[in-house]
This record gives sequence, structure tokens and C-alpha cells, in this order.
Amino acid sequence: MKTTKYNICGCVLSAIMAFAVISCSDKNDMTVVPGVTIPLSIEFNLPEKIKQLVYIDETGTQILPMVKDMSYKLPYIIKPDTVTFKDVTWTSTNSSVATVDESGTVKAISGDGTGYSMIQVAPEAIYSGSGVNATLKIVVSNEMIPATAITIKGNDELYAGETLQLSAAISPETSTYRTVRWTSSNDDIASVDMHGLVTGKVNSAIHADVTITATSLDGGNVVATKNLTVNQIVQPQDISIDQNYSADKGYVIAIADNTVNLKYTTIPDDCTKSLIKWTSSDESIATVSNGVVSVNQNGMFGDVTITALCPETGKSSYVKLHVEEGLVRELFYNKDNYTWYNAKQSGNGTSSSHVWSYGKVTVTTYSQNATKQRGDFKCWSTKTWLNSADYPIFAIRMDDLKDMAGVTDRNITLDAAGSCNGNTFTGGLDGNNNKWLHDYKCSDGSHVFIYDLSTQKWANGGLLPTATATFTTLQFKYADIATLTRQVQYNVYWVQTFKNLDDVAKYVKSEGLTYDVVK
Repeated sequence: MKTTKYNICGCVLSAIMAFAVISCSDKNDMTVVPGVTIPLSIEFNLPEKIKQLVYIDETGTQILPMVKDMSYKLPYIIKPDTVTFKDVTWTSTNSSVATVDESGTVKAISGDGTGYSMIQVAPEAIYSGSGVNATLKIVVSNEMIPATAITIKGNDELYAGETLQLSAAISPETSTYRTVRWTSSNDDIASVDMHGLVTGKVNSAIHADVTITATSLDGGNVVATKNLTVNQIVQPQDISIDQNYSADKGYVIAIADNTVNLKYTTIPDDCTKSLIKWTSSDESIATVSNGVVSVNQNGMFGDVTITALCPETGKSSYVKLHVEEGLVRELFYNKDNYTWYNAKQSGNGTSSSHVWSYGKVTVTTYSQNATKQRGDFKCWSTKTWLNSADYPIFAIRMDDLKDMAGVTDRNITLDAAGSCNGNTFTGGLDGNNNKWLHDYKCSDGSHVFIYDLSTQKWANGGLLPTATATFTTLQFKYADIATLTRQVQYNVYWVQTFKNLDDVAKYVKSEGLTYDVVK
């Protein structure tokens, strides 16, 4: 390791410092001669043109990239300001990469962008064992590798008085400079510091737009921009929750709905919505955050009241929700939340799959054997709760592949595994194949296959009791589709439980369909 030192007072200085400091591993555990002030810390005081080039690696080390033959002087500060002796020692751990002279000027010698030298400055008098020093890692590249693209990551909005951290990803990853110059199109709306930290400013516009720009530091002027909205904090004065999901209006929630997005209006309309305080009367049934109700998935049912409060005025609004026991309702209206789809089977070099589209799931079958196809349809919820007293009708609206030209047969079985009051219920409902009670052929060609949980027995366990049963497996086995030598597709439009057959008929008609009962 190359070390360069310089002294002011020679032997006299050394004698004084011998009395002034007893070297030890802890810089705070020193014996000091009265009237002598020792250095307690030293740190680099880099100018902006150098500081903006420095980045932090995964270990927290400060790194200054340099190109061969470049040189920078590294200013520093020793504290306290009243320190008696200000002599320092400069060292470089790898002089083949970078050197440093007695004035603190570091010069890049050579490197491939991976090798490095640790440049250190320390107060000379307590250099040995004191731990007081400042260190900067120098990485040298023989040639400048310019940035070709920059991507800015971070949120698109913030509130006045808040900060938002943006980050810039530079391509290629081997670029010499790993930082950018940050600028704001309007510092009165939002300012940005050299590290990409944006601060929203108070201004007259409730929603003000500003553009943050990241520019490469290699002189190539590669830029990226980020459009931000700075929102002013406006206290909500009043709120009214829409009652579309109200239990008082007869709406019930299925546990598999998972979430319910409440609609609401506020005064003023442009208030800061995050200031509204949302609460649930029974978090064992449902919780709420920013107007989004999350239904507990552990089988808790009943009424829950969701309240929204404006803290400044005390005005509030509420809606009573009801999570219904025994209700299954899969309508495929939310691509991010549906629980019924193909059973992920495979055979003979093919596999089952599905594609969601609004209001349906399209299932592709797999080759069961050389002349038959299969494509079971399964509920992927960990648990489903069925109640044969309140919701005895179990129905599915789907395409029947038997309507396809050349198909002579198929077998559909409602198959499950569940328990109630210590008893287990498994196998097919009312036996095995094609045991629905009713088949409604709809005007669009689809079928509604209807089962009755109150009258049809499971293969093992018999009839369900009137109490709520918990099922861990629930599926329609759709097998033995013959005669077919290729994969085919069918659509499922919904799976639901109903209180009675009249409710099934009303629902089908609400879809704009008519139907005939298939004998």
C-alpha cells in the first residue's frame, strides 16, 4: 500500500502528540493533555461536480467512478474546528488503479471498471488505531462507456409537503457513470435533489403537474422524464357512501367476492381522500381501507357496518353490508379475482388451460385418450361454504360439448369433499355421471345444469344437514367427451347457488336469455 505523509513540526510535534494522545481502539477513550484539542472526525467535502458522480453500492460503500488519466482534488473537513493539529495522511490501497498525493489529488491510472482502490484520509497524529478517517472507493475504466438509455421508476403523484423517492436505471449496466443529474421543470411545484428525492410544494393549484428529468452525466445528454402530479392537502368536509351494496336494499355479498369497492362522493370533490377515516364494526367479517372492503376468508358471516368519517368536521356516512352464508357467486367480472377455472390436467402430450374474458372463462380440454377429451372445472378457493337449507340450488351455466357436431357422449359430475358437524361428504352428488335435476337450454346455446343440495345425496355421506358445511374440494368433472381426436374448448359463464328454482329463472331472464327445459 502506498502511503504519502506530510508533517509541520517534525520531532517537536511528535513529542507533543505523544503526551496529547494515548492510542487505543476507541477514539473516545483517550487521555488528552490540557489545552490540546484532538480530531474527533474527518469527512470528505466534495464539490457538486464530483458529488453527483458518487453512488452507493449494495454494501453501503461510496463509489466514485473515474476514467483513466482523470484527476480530482478531494476536499475534506476535520472536526472540531478548533482541533490543535490538522496534519493528515493520504493512502491508496492500489496505486495501479489510482494514486493520491499529499494535497488530496486522486488520479485514475488504469482499470476495467471492476478493479478499485480505497482512498483514505486520516488525521496523522491519531492515525494508528484511532478509527478516525474518511474513505472513498475509486473504480477506474480505461475508456468511457456512455449511457444509452435511462428509465425512471417511482409513483406518479405525491402531496404537497411530502417527499417521493425516484430512482434511475441506466443502460447498459456497464456504463461508467451510474448516477444522473436530476432537474425539475418547475421548482415552485416540486423540487428534486441530486439523489432523486422529490419534494412537493404548496401552491395555488389543487392538482399541479411537473416534469422531473434525469440526464446522463457522461456528456451524451441521454434523458428520461417522469410526469408527476402534486396534490394539495384539502380536508374532506362531508362524505356520502353509495348504498348499492347495502343489506337494507337486499344486496348480499358472497365470501368469494373477496373485495367490494364502495362508491362514495365527497365535499369538496377534490379533497384529499386519504384523510377519510374508514372503520368496520366487525373486522372478523370484513375490514376496510380507503373504501375497499376486504371480506374475511375464514367463514365468518353476517352484518357489518362500514363507516367513513371526515376528521375535521366530524361528518360521516355508513353502509350496512351482509356476507351471506351458503352463497356461491362466480360471475367472472373481475380478471384479478375469480376462483373457478380448469383443473390443470394433462395427458397424451396435451394439457388443459383456460382464458378469462369478461363474463366467462374459456377452457381448453386435454386428450384423455386417443378418442376422448376431458376438461374438469374446479373451484380453487381453499374453502367453500354450502348451506342446503338457505341455498339448496347449485347451478352452472356452461356450454355442453354434446351439442358439438360429432360428439356423441360426455359425462358431467358435481364432485366434492367436505364436512359438517363431524360428518364427511365426498364423491359425486346423487351418484356419478350426469345426475343434475334440471337442464335449461338457453337461447344462446348454453346450458344451465341445476342440482339440489337438499334432496340429492353425496356418494359418501348422504344428504347434507341444514347447517353450513365446509368444502375443501368442489368441481365439475367433465370427462369422456367422445368421439374426439383433438382438443376443444367450452365456455363457463357462471357458477352460483340459489334459494329456489324461481330465482334461477329470474337470473337467466335478467341476462336477456330465454330457455327450454331439456327432457
